[in-house]
Amino acid sequence: MTDIYQYEYKIYTDEDMTELLEKSVIDWLFEFDPNYFISIQFPTTQRSYNLEKSVYRLKAVMKIFEKTLNPRHWYKKHLPFIAFAENTSGMWHFHLFLKNDKYPEEKILSGMDITAKKFAFSEDVIDIQKITRTPEKAFKYGGKELTADSTGRFESFRIILSDDMFNLPQK
Repeated sequence: MTDIYQYEYKIYTDEDMTELLEKSVIDWLFEFDPNYFISIQFPTTQRSYNLEKSVYRLKAVMKIFEKTLNPRHWYKKHLPFIAFAENTSGMWHFHLFLKNDKYPEEKILSGMDITAKKFAFSEDVIDIQKITRTPEKAFKYGGKELTADSTGRFESFRIILSDDMFNLPQK
């Protein structure tokens, strides 16, 4: 006689898959172990509905930031980051998780201040904070617009790795 086994299949909803995606991203960011959370919302005159233009501006800002830290051969001492693109009211802005194991905190903060001044940004354009307690909150906030459908597909273009942005070799 043949045994009959019952299998239970779970049907995943969009909400279930979004929750699984969020947990995976949080685990990935914990493994990345960033020190700083940076929000960049460009001035009104420089905001764009075009993601490509916004990423180009982000690249320019982060390149100048890295050059303020190490003017010669900045790419050899590159500070890796993971950026999340967010679209509020059609305008793109970014949340970055920066990993710093090379420079003191004062140099990072002053480097971001110098960068903001070079672009003539007001103080509310770039917000940089050291990640201390409860990094989960920063991680949830940074990737809050990442959602998945019931098949697990999500808008991966919203995640930007600095090594890819600057075309640097992975370490």
